[in-house]
Amino acid sequence: MPEDDRVLLPAEASSAARARRHVRRVLAGTVPEEVAADAEVCASELVTNAVLHAGGTLVLTVRAPGHGAGHGAGHGAGHGAGHGAGPVVRVEVADPSPVAPQWVPRSLTATTGRGLPLITALSTARGTEVHPDGTGKTVWCELSTAAPPPGRGTRGPDADELLAAEWACVADELAADLDGGHAGAGAPAPEPSVDGPPVRLLRYPLRRGVRLREHREAVLRELRLLGMAHAFTDPGTERLAGDVTDLLTAEYGGHLNAAEARKMAALAAGLECVDLEYARRPDHLPLLERWSERMAQVDDLGRAGELLTAQEPPDVAELARWIVEEFGRQLRGGEPRAWQGPLD
Repeated sequence: MPEDDRVLLPAEASSAARARRHVRRVLAGTVPEEVAADAEVCASELVTNAVLHAGGTLVLTVRAPGHGAGHGAGHGAGHGAGHGAGPVVRVEVADPSPVAPQWVPRSLTATTGRGLPLITALSTARGTEVHPDGTGKTVWCELSTAAPPPGRGTRGPDADELLAAEWACVADELAADLDGGHAGAGAPAPEPSVDGPPVRLLRYPLRRGVRLREHREAVLRELRLLGMAHAFTDPGTERLAGDVTDLLTAEYGGHLNAAEARKMAALAAGLECVDLEYARRPDHLPLLERWSERMAQVDDLGRAGELLTAQEPPDVAELARWIVEEFGRQLRGGEPRAWQGPLD
């Protein structure tokens, strides 16, 4: 492999732009312009995901046709056409984390979290190879250099195609088996409560819940990137951002917990609502109070225009208030009350 096909990138917000420039340089004059543009998008998404979720030094490798591309998934998990797709461009990002990227359904209006579905829509194959020595993983994708199918004006997907591919991947990867509204082996069982009965959210509205998760992941993404860029000038705002980042990372930054996996399983099965259970923790009430206070402060920043992520939309805010109220009442000994709002 030519040495200039590979570049080391730090876990910084600017690395996505450096990745795009590297792809453009390696592929210049070797593939059609639209293929190079798609490869830039894929590389940028892969690098951004690694910066946000893995950290450490990243290795971006871009292989033009004739430089070893088209070898399929290797020893990891892969999806798509792979062999037989004709000449391909291969984009790989290696990072120090062995945790494979996870798929979470999005709505059409989501402003974050579309990286993996977009990569699937643009590429002929994609996958993850966990390094056997435990030093991390490589996430890769391959893009065909062939012309797009007749009748398609652009290489990229339309919104319906992207959503269809995303839901199909969620269903496949969760392998959920719902029986009578209860998640089967595809969704982990709830953790046992350590201090009393579990907190239950009854008739949780799944579609609205997707939008709530999208909003909070968008906040988390922006705060992480601002922190990496040292963009906070006010020490108080910087402390608030660090505290909120810690809280959101615990909820949304790792693998799906049992309740989140159950939501995804129910969504993949076409349900509108689901009953959820959350294990109690000894510090649940003070953590709930801290969470409510910090999220209100972040919403104020969005309302004031200090964040690109706007304040919570009214329907999302309504669901967030209900969740806090349910947790607070049940942690204080009250009975659960089912969601009575619209299932949208």
